[in-house]
Amino acid sequence: MTCTIAPRSVNLQGVCLVDEKHGWAVGDGGMVLATDDGGLRWRSQCGTDKDLRAVCFADTQRGWIAGRDGVILHTVDGGRNWEPRETGTDRNLYGISFDSAGRTGWAVGDSGTILASFDGGLSWQTQKSDETHFTRCFTLDARTAWVIGKRGAIHATTDAGATWVLQSSGVDVDLRGIYAVSPELCWAAGRMGTVLRSEDGGTIWTKVDSETGLDLYGLWAAPDGREVRASGDDGVIVASHDGGRTWRRQSSGTVKDVVSLAFTQDTRHGWMVGDCGLILATTDGGDTWTPQLSGIHQDLAGLCGTGSVRWAVGQEGLLAVTRDGGVSWQLGDTGTGAQLWDVSFPAEGRRGWAVGDAGLVLITEDGGDSWRSQDTPTEAPLLSVHFEAERGWAVGAAGTVMATDDAGSTWRMMDKATELPLLAVHFAPGGTHGWAVGLAGTILATDDAGVTWQTQDAATRNTLTHVHACGMTAQIAGRNGTILTTKDGGVTWEPRVTGTEASLWGVTCTSSGEGWAVGDGGTVLATADGGGTWSLQESGVVDNLKAVWAQPDGARVYAVGDGGVVIATEDHGATWSSHIAATGRNLYGLHIFPGGQGGWVVGDGGTVLVTRAGRRWTPQPSGTTANLYSLSPVDHTTAWAVGRGGTVLITRDAGASWQRQPSGTIKDLLEVHVRPDALTGWAVGSRGTILGTRDGGTTWQSQPGPHTGCALWALDFADDRTGWAVGTGGTVFATRDGGTTWQSQDSGGEDDLIDVHAVDTATAWAVGHRGTVLHTRDGGRTWERRVSPTRQNFTAVHFSPDGRTGHVVGRSDTVMITADGGTTWQAGSTGTGMSLWNVRVLSNRESWIVGDEGTVLSSADGGASWDRHFYSPEKDTAAHW
Repeated sequence: MTCTIAPRSVNLQGVCLVDEKHGWAVGDGGMVLATDDGGLRWRSQCGTDKDLRAVCFADTQRGWIAGRDGVILHTVDGGRNWEPRETGTDRNLYGISFDSAGRTGWAVGDSGTILASFDGGLSWQTQKSDETHFTRCFTLDARTAWVIGKRGAIHATTDAGATWVLQSSGVDVDLRGIYAVSPELCWAAGRMGTVLRSEDGGTIWTKVDSETGLDLYGLWAAPDGREVRASGDDGVIVASHDGGRTWRRQSSGTVKDVVSLAFTQDTRHGWMVGDCGLILATTDGGDTWTPQLSGIHQDLAGLCGTGSVRWAVGQEGLLAVTRDGGVSWQLGDTGTGAQLWDVSFPAEGRRGWAVGDAGLVLITEDGGDSWRSQDTPTEAPLLSVHFEAERGWAVGAAGTVMATDDAGSTWRMMDKATELPLLAVHFAPGGTHGWAVGLAGTILATDDAGVTWQTQDAATRNTLTHVHACGMTAQIAGRNGTILTTKDGGVTWEPRVTGTEASLWGVTCTSSGEGWAVGDGGTVLATADGGGTWSLQESGVVDNLKAVWAQPDGARVYAVGDGGVVIATEDHGATWSSHIAATGRNLYGLHIFPGGQGGWVVGDGGTVLVTRAGRRWTPQPSGTTANLYSLSPVDHTTAWAVGRGGTVLITRDAGASWQRQPSGTIKDLLEVHVRPDALTGWAVGSRGTILGTRDGGTTWQSQPGPHTGCALWALDFADDRTGWAVGTGGTVFATRDGGTTWQSQDSGGEDDLIDVHAVDTATAWAVGHRGTVLHTRDGGRTWERRVSPTRQNFTAVHFSPDGRTGHVVGRSDTVMITADGGTTWQAGSTGTGMSLWNVRVLSNRESWIVGDEGTVLSSADGGASWDRHFYSPEKDTAAHW
């Protein structure tokens, strides 16, 4: 099965359909997608770079979108043009809804924000409410609407918002979905599988059994109120056929979070959207779901093409294919989850080969629709492959060179000319002259179709990553901006001035003398004189680019790289456009060792990243697809990570392997703290969960907290005995006996607290929603609220070891910095526009931040400026296998 790849593989947050043909989906980074053919093809519509959270349409022409920083977009032509509207707020908006006439609507968001429009969305006015964080809204008619939010909040109006009445939901969990079909019959859904039903407009809400404990976000009901659907975490979808009284699970076919869903009135045709650009479609009321869009976050490492077809391969056996010159891309199934490093298709375009880790060679004979493995005489990683008709060559670790004369039916090892890893191989047309390149400036050449290889002088010790041959002329790319050119078959190789020190990973050239090289940070170099001179081109992306391919006439050039990025040019590189723009998974947990020498990051989908020198990050196999929210290393080899569904992982070999530990719970674990003895640790999570271990995680024991009616978002310990945990509703728990007992402390407020940092046994900081910053100097007996220059939601706080320099980060690229121990705070920004989830302050100068879409940042000047870091698997790392 194949499915289309989203033009940007971002998390999608809202979906709306008008009929079975017309629909829209919105998400992070300003993504707006539209279809007018039932989802056969989705097209991007441009409006903003802000994260978008909700979309609604009155008909096929009139629509509205709400998102971050108070943005509201409006269209009257089906999305061909989106116009921003003045909202009078910079608070994040999460819900928007209009009546069927398209005249009256509401938008809701942070800190009690309720906006109303009575002229079809042209103008907006603020309406009075409390300070509740609102998540969604539903407009039934010009006078009737509901708004939901944190901690079970439901507000309703029957007078067009002149008054909003707080209704008693009977629950204390966050609500994420609301839907009504009449002034009486309505439903709400939220965390921990919560589903509420009301038959009197919300005067009385009744909790029903949803058959799941997973968080629910999306909610929809048929006009007659009989059919109801809800969706949420881990691809869960539940259906009711009796108005929401009873529910049963349906199979979505995905484990990605499904955030929003919508159906046509007949309840047959529907769409769901969610993480990583996912769109699922159904034509049978949800009994079966088919992917229409499947975003990719995996890195692409190899690329080739012929005619109008392009193939790209990468992490986890990823295959992306376009058959229309890049207008649309589909995911293919290679039948493997291994890392694929390179792909080669000869001109006829039906047979092709891909190579990867552990000596893997795959062959397709139907243009990439199906693949099977070929026997090879090695288990070393194979990093590059090249075919000329029936003849092919593959190179890899430890100087491996393999060849075949029968399309890969049999592969034979060639005599080694080096023990160093070889990263790339390429032959000039005809298959006689070829080169292989690798570590430490290695260049091997052959003039007998690879029977024998001779070493050539590279005049550099830089790692050489790629080679492209055109007759006796060839170009080589490498680390530190290296480009070498030969015009005499490699008798002499001349280094070229590139104007960059970025690592270059791919190079290609044409017979007319044009050529391109690509590398880290979106680097693109071009030459028009056979490699004599090179100039930088503006690629429009900052992602690492790993491979480049050009049509023989240079009219079209494609490059691929990290996060599934695909860019192309049709004007010889004067302008580049994004076919699939990359995004990394959201990152939540961060630890950097003193001096910035090494660290780990964890995030969505089991993501684990490691750095050894503090600059380059590489993924590690975690062995799980569960979201990881926190990690706690005790040294450079041993660390714990925790996440969704009670996940606890440990590594004792610097992350080469991670093993699961039995936590004894299926509740989400949101933070972990392990002491330097590598034996004592604690983890906290949903429903007041507190776990403790004293044997390095062999056993985790539940520790009783003062109450379970809260989610504990964070904990930190000052020593083996003194620690704090914080959570929803202003919750603060403290322990003085290593977690054996916990006592409640009065935080002085009810805003959710998301992070805590213990400076010493008496001093701690906590931060949370609506700009909350709390401080204690007496072990928590009293907590003082500090003045904050923003009302944005904070997500993390950390101080330098001396307690003087502190950073607080939050949603919408919020940063606050103090240099005087928290007496005064100044607002700042990283310039990324991303929501930021964790921070570590190493000194008064050096600090690190992680956040949405794979954001990894560091500052060496106390937060005045921030450098962005990229991560990906690299051939010269794999080659040391």
